[in-house]
Amino acid sequence: MSEDLKADIESYLLNATGDGWVKCRDIASRFDMKTDRPLRKIGDRPGLATEFTISGNKGLKHIDRATPSEFEEYYARERQHNLAGLVTLRQKRTRRTHSVRTIKRPAFAFQKDNGQGVLL
Repeated sequence: MSEDLKADIESYLLNATGDGWVKCRDIASRFDMKTDRPLRKIGDRPGLATEFTISGNKGLKHIDRATPSEFEEYYARERQHNLAGLVTLRQKRTRRTHSVRTIKRPAFAFQKDNGQGVLL
């Protein structure tokens, strides 16, 4: 079902009138979706339209209909967003590594008589 729906959405965007931009809510309404969320990436799975569209303030546009400047603007924006995410991820890993190293673990002492452990 989703492959047929993807093909229908792609065809709709390829044949969109005007400048080719279509609001997500209009696509969702046209294809009887409750929300436009399935069009976009969800977790690590691509959305119904992520493989063949660019996004912008005006909605979605098929990549084949995008002008060179529209595609370059989209590409630069997505690249910057993804690089910023990687930088943040690296900073968090570094912070965690340093904070784990500085945690003082309690020392253990064991009684000679019965071997019971005691925190110092």
